[in-house]
Amino acid sequence: MICETKMMSQPTARRGITLVEILVSIAILGVLIALLLPAIQSARDSARKLQCQNNLRQISIATQSLHAAEGELPSLYNGTSLQYPLREWDLFHMHSWRVPLLPYLEHADLRSRLAWDELATSPGNLPVAQQVVPSFICPSGGDPQNMGRGLKHEHAGLPRSDIREEHMYRVTRSDYDAMAGIQVLPKPYPEGTDPSSVEFVRWGVWGWPVFDEESTTASRLLRYRRGKFRDIKDGLSHTIAIVERAGKPIDLSNGQPVVTPDNPDADYPGQSGWSVSNSFAWSINRDDVGVNQSNSTGIYSFHSGGANVALADGSVRMLSDSADFETLVKLYGRSNGRSLE
Repeated sequence: MICETKMMSQPTARRGITLVEILVSIAILGVLIALLLPAIQSARDSARKLQCQNNLRQISIATQSLHAAEGELPSLYNGTSLQYPLREWDLFHMHSWRVPLLPYLEHADLRSRLAWDELATSPGNLPVAQQVVPSFICPSGGDPQNMGRGLKHEHAGLPRSDIREEHMYRVTRSDYDAMAGIQVLPKPYPEGTDPSSVEFVRWGVWGWPVFDEESTTASRLLRYRRGKFRDIKDGLSHTIAIVERAGKPIDLSNGQPVVTPDNPDADYPGQSGWSVSNSFAWSINRDDVGVNQSNSTGIYSFHSGGANVALADGSVRMLSDSADFETLVKLYGRSNGRSLE
């Protein structure tokens, strides 16, 4: 009987990963991440910028459609039981120019739910005012649920030290605004002249306001006519209609909150809600304020290199943050403009 001897195979030795190899792998991953992150961030920024442009285009088309139906641009001040002449305080509580556009933005239901004869800031209208309308929100502007707030109409003149939460209302913001014009001060302006006078405003596409005293600020509005495309002598493609004004409800200057002793929370001083109107004082691009310098006194976005604007013909362009003030003046004015080309 022959005994067969079975050869036992030797086990294969296992080789572990050394610390050096782990460190090298981590280093390689770090380099790859460092290379890929800027590209990913750039792609995201581009996507947000395109979505923002699409929002402005939708608003512009809605504006064009309303003008075609009514022969005029939407009014900056709509509804309520308030009567002319209107105090500046009243202009913070009427239905905004965006509200008549709702049916053209597939939000006719929101328009129908508003109590048109009541203040836009009334308790009955706040459930609608607190809804997010995607077309009014830039994707670079932060959380859509960040709500602006303001003092209720009946509490006009209440000292800041006496203001409580029950005195305030809250509304969902809009990142796009209809700018009524641009302020151009003479340099130097004559001694004794009020630098905030409306006589230094070059009015744009949004109508014709008449105030009780042209030599002072826009304190009382006697009457206001809606704008018409026929008023624009430079051509619709050369005149700004709607701009980005992002960052609300925080007042920003060069990327930083504007904190002052009177405004420690940097609350945006104008109207930040999409459904609520703004006063002329806060709807004017201030003198020598360029693109992306201040969201309370000019055009402002979180896009790198500039901000999106919609022209009166419905087209949307990126306006460089290096655009000089003279160019802005010519683009805002309805009769002395310059092309973006």
